[in-house]
Amino acid sequence: YTLLMRGTLLDNVEELMTELRAEEPLVGLIFLLFVFVAALTVLNMLVGVLCEVVGAVAAIEREEMAVNFVKSRLEGIVFNADTNADKHISRAEFKGLLEKPQALKALHDV
Repeated sequence: YTLLMRGTLLDNVEELMTELRAEEPLVGLIFLLFVFVAALTVLNMLVGVLCEVVGAVAAIEREEMAVNFVKSRLEGIVFNADTNADKHISRAEFKGLLEKPQALKALHDV
């Protein structure tokens, strides 16, 4: 309990160090080494969590960018294929769309 609360979470370290130094100076030095290692461990865990969060956010951003790219490409293709401007593509308009190489390339990229 003492090592966790005072050594890792650094709760009232000064008081414990004073007691340890008065009792045995070598134990105080070992305790300081423990505090140093515990602090580095906690710091590494926090860095790991931060990296994981940044990676997850980057993946979400990449997916969102891909969805927006596909949406913009398809909107342009559909707008050009809609000959009667009713914002719906009929079977004939879709067949005409498939005859255009640029539209085929865009659909293939998607």
